[in-house]
Amino acid sequence: MPLVHFHYPEGSLSAQQKKTLTEKLTHVLIEIEGGTGMDGPKARSISWVMLYEIPKDSWAIGGTFDDTYVAPPGKFLTNVHVPEGALSNARKAMVQKAVFEAVFETFGLEPPKDPDSVFPSIFVMITEWPEGNMGARGKVFGLADIGAYVGGTGNSDIGKRGKAYLMARARHRSAANYPD
Repeated sequence: MPLVHFHYPEGSLSAQQKKTLTEKLTHVLIEIEGGTGMDGPKARSISWVMLYEIPKDSWAIGGTFDDTYVAPPGKFLTNVHVPEGALSNARKAMVQKAVFEAVFETFGLEPPKDPDSVFPSIFVMITEWPEGNMGARGKVFGLADIGAYVGGTGNSDIGKRGKAYLMARARHRSAANYPD
């Protein structure tokens, strides 16, 4: 259930680029979070991408509003929100790479062969919301509920990860005598 907030400088994305980018982000994030083959109508119904156009005089990098510290294709800030425990560290790295590549593909550019050779002007922040802090249709939806809704059985990527994570979390909370 990814929720993506994508910030970009005003005028830097055309209507077609917005459409291309939101499709790319939706598909890759569903596949990374839920696993291969999870991209379907139910997963898409809870996968949101919100675009925020920032006035050019309201976004500075390195203390300047110009492109002194900006590498092509530009400056972009993406905040990907996912349920707590939905992504392993390896999958978080996959999200970072997928967003980076989606931005370059949207502009018809090849990502640099050595990303460390350019300024880091495409930032991706991954935010995990705590278990039980998301809801829809008037009720709380946890990681297991989301996996079940999209068709993630206990043997799917999201089912296995979610079950293991929630069991470890419960053990930790119990060991600490944390009240429910």
